[in-house]
Amino acid sequence: MISKEKIKDLPTLPGVYIFRNKAGVVVYVGKAINLRNRVSSYFTGVQHLKTKQLVKEATSLSVKQTESAVEALILEANLIKKHQPVYNIREKDDKSYLYVWISREKFPRVSLVRATDLHKISEARPRLFGPYTSSGSIKTALEILRPALPYRSCRQMPKKACLYGYLKLCDAPCEERISVARYREQVGELIAFLQGKRKSIIRKMKKQMAEMAARQNYERATILRDRIKALTHINDVAILKKNDIETIYTRVEGYDISNIAGANATGSMVVFINGESEKSEYRKFKIKNFAGADDTAMLAQVLARRLRRKEWGVPDLIVIDGGAGQLRAVSLVLGKAGWHIPLVAIAKGAKRKNNDFRFYGRVVERNLTLFKQVRDEAHRFAIGYYRKLHRGQLMRK
Repeated sequence: MISKEKIKDLPTLPGVYIFRNKAGVVVYVGKAINLRNRVSSYFTGVQHLKTKQLVKEATSLSVKQTESAVEALILEANLIKKHQPVYNIREKDDKSYLYVWISREKFPRVSLVRATDLHKISEARPRLFGPYTSSGSIKTALEILRPALPYRSCRQMPKKACLYGYLKLCDAPCEERISVARYREQVGELIAFLQGKRKSIIRKMKKQMAEMAARQNYERATILRDRIKALTHINDVAILKKNDIETIYTRVEGYDISNIAGANATGSMVVFINGESEKSEYRKFKIKNFAGADDTAMLAQVLARRLRRKEWGVPDLIVIDGGAGQLRAVSLVLGKAGWHIPLVAIAKGAKRKNNDFRFYGRVVERNLTLFKQVRDEAHRFAIGYYRKLHRGQLMRK
């Protein structure tokens, strides 16, 4: 059994986590932007049957911290390929897995291919990297890497440079802007990155930059400087897209207040797990000790009461219906309780036609569609409870 103390000691940084069974066999590998939050989600709240089985079988946990979410994605794929964990294989059917294929053409092409289509590759020894469990993540990762490690992705070599060439995301071998040797060297650097060797690539580039500067080849030195900077400061904000929300925000909680002039004031809490509403975890709050209408203070009361119920689990993100005042009130309640959770506040306006988003903390993936869905569900649930209380009051008169 994996202890809660071990989970509490995990870093709140990107990396991969590895579950092993009592025989020491790796049974599951996962990636995370926040290791502590992601791993703790396996042991709190309502879980799917597969997750329950995994937690029951796993007897030990280890993590490997990375400097970016992109590197966590790469490392996850390499570990899955190495260990073939049973729960990773069961998690999705073959159609869901993607591989990065780097062709053996004169100017190698970089593309993605599904596991079910690998047999269509005509090369005798195709260079494949993966499997990647999230298509959105690996596509975005390649886009993020492209400014630092430009590559060709066209199916057939054109006669003129395409948009990628003009944006300097490809060195346009179609127009002979780059030699075969240098292009293949750059592809080799991309391969090294996919093998988890980012630091060695940066060291190599720095050495080359110094050599180019010494030769007074300042144009090439500048290009290398910019690529080193891009590799050093990888933009993680975009790494996980909408179809990967389960990776960042396993558990999202939404809150809203409903009342008319303070009468029958109610609060709602809705829960979304892996992007889907989990109605069994919804909670209702009857606002206590309020004489007038103060939505901000009521919301703070609801959050304070919820935080005392640690058995409900810890959310990765909280969405509230409101503006700057509500956002500040909730952030103060969380801070006082020692909970460091990112917040999203959505102000709707008088006619509920606006969606003014405000953020607090590190909201790494701003999935506005999901946030609005959570907000609207919290509003619906709060209204429903308010109407029930109001009807009961009318019947008693």
